[in-house]
Amino acid sequence: MLAASAQNLQNATPYDQAHAAFARGDYAQAADLYAQADAAHPGQSDALLFEGKSLANLGKFAEADAVLRRYAFRHPDSSDAFFMLGFVLHRENKPADSLKEYTQAAKLATPKADDLRIVGLDYVLLNDYPDAIHWLEKATTFDPQDEQAWYSLGRCYYTQSRFKDAESSLQRALSLDPKDAKAVTNLALAYEMDNKSAEADRTYRSSIELAQADPHTDEWPFLNYASFLLENDRTAEALPLLRRAVVLNPRCADCHAKLGKALAATGNSQEAVTELSAAVTLSPNDPKLHYALGHVYQSLGMRDKAKAELDLSAKLYGSRDAAGPQ
Repeated sequence: MLAASAQNLQNATPYDQAHAAFARGDYAQAADLYAQADAAHPGQSDALLFEGKSLANLGKFAEADAVLRRYAFRHPDSSDAFFMLGFVLHRENKPADSLKEYTQAAKLATPKADDLRIVGLDYVLLNDYPDAIHWLEKATTFDPQDEQAWYSLGRCYYTQSRFKDAESSLQRALSLDPKDAKAVTNLALAYEMDNKSAEADRTYRSSIELAQADPHTDEWPFLNYASFLLENDRTAEALPLLRRAVVLNPRCADCHAKLGKALAATGNSQEAVTELSAAVTLSPNDPKLHYALGHVYQSLGMRDKAKAELDLSAKLYGSRDAAGPQ
């Protein structure tokens, strides 16, 4: 039986082999075979469409863009091509172009919830949050089980200071996927901004538990909870979280800065200098960082270094004032 199946696959056309590779998630092989299939019979199948989808699954969005445009040119009535091209352009960070393709696709077929979610996220990239919220609300109406749409909607509400709406959307997202670490972290942020300190603290703790179990976590759960603790004068509790954040992202200026300030507050001035110096190196035009570093130097009696940092801070603040409102 296995030998017969292998023989059948060998005798299959490149197009059939491509579909088999696509179905098992071997997108690199699928893309090559779809290209072969189209080269053998140009324009006679949807091989280019699936080649574009394969390339998109591989994260090769510029290549997918070019292939999908060729397919759409040959098949101007293919809504699938335009929806897929809209998605690829979104991933290429071309939101205005993406929206044009989604508009064309919607003339040919009714969009799905996933399509509306990407349209909403295009408006986020364009910094147009009212329109983003409009389309994300539509996405959740089209498919109330779309967890990512609820999450994205919650993020947009949060950005617009609609914290109660953010809480509701993020709670809905978590009812669909309780282990979505990003949703948990953002729910904690919404609680914090809504002055629900006990709920925020409990939810931040949950976000840390999820982050510690995730080998691919980033610094944000640790930095966000640490920031909350610092705001509530719980510096000692914040320190291990900030150390973890710095390990996860050594290029995070805010992580180094907050760790430096926490160390200074607990009397560890020498290590505070190391962390604040790292923050200054990563963000040299931030006057607040130079100011904090200058004060730590003062506490160590290093007057010349303190003066240099404080003078630079004043100069940078002056530059900002001269440039007008930021």
